Amino acid sequence: MKIAYLGPQASFTQLAATQIFPNDELVPQSSILDCFNAVKNNGVEKAVVPLENSIEGTVSMTLDYLYDFEVFIETELIMPIAHHLMIHPNNGDFEKIISHPQALAQTFHFRYNNFKDIPSQDFSSTAAAAKLVSENPNEKWAAVANRYSAKLYGLKIIYENIQDFEQNHTKFIVISKNKSALKLPLPKTSEKTSLIITLPEDHAGGLHQVLSVFAWRK
Repeated sequence: MKIAYLGPQASFTQLAATQIFPNDELVPQSSILDCFNAVKNNGVEKAVVPLENSIEGTVSMTLDYLYDFEVFIETELIMPIAHHLMIHPNNGDFEKIISHPQALAQTFHFRYNNFKDIPSQDFSSTAAAAKLVSENPNEKWAAVANRYSAKLYGLKIIYENIQDFEQNHTKFIVISKNKSALKLPLPKTSEKTSLIITLPEDHAGGLHQVLSVFAWRK
């Protein structure tokens, strides 16, 4: 079975996809939109995409595409996220930090307290940032990425676990055209139902009206 995921290789989404589908073919995609389109066009059976981070909140693009595409959430996986600062082994210092905007935001206080004067630059993914550092040994760059990225691209980790909060987790979901739930081979699982609700018009108190339906019934 082919499973799309938000790539490139060594991304956090790939790590999540590997946990859920250890024996299936994983197909990297360059964007969340590409993951949804791969399912829509039957290029893959399912896709794994990030939905929410405990520090930075909802991944808005994923929510938008859940509404735009006729897909269903089969299951979710909440995975701890650990960020590390890594450089090319040929370099002893660095003059710029690159990574995905979410990773930079999740490590803001560490960077502010330790490398306040070193600029940062947004990149398409943490893994892509690590790959770029690996391919440019003459540039004094550092990447914020996971441990697998450092191993895959031959980088040296100089600071470990630099995320601002220890309880940093990201929720990943599996989407497909299948309405049935996917049972994960995990020690602890539970059932959940997700709803998308639209209102006929935008007005004050709209969210309260929706939530009241559940509150009245406890």
